[in-house]
Amino acid sequence: MPTVRTTIQPHVDLEVDDIEYLDLKRQGLLIEASAAPAAAPAKPTPAAAVKSKES
Repeated sequence: MPTVRTTIQPHVDLEVDDIEYLDLKRQGLLIEASAAPAAAPAKPTPAAAVKSKES
């Protein structure tokens, strides 16, 4: 069973059978392994927000 990621829930690994895999691929819902989502950018800390307001 292949493990895939979809555009619907890219952070979740799903195990699908061959028929489901082909159906998801046909619909364009699969994320290619090389196009895995990057980590979310770091959120500024509250101290950084206050510092930027003072400038």
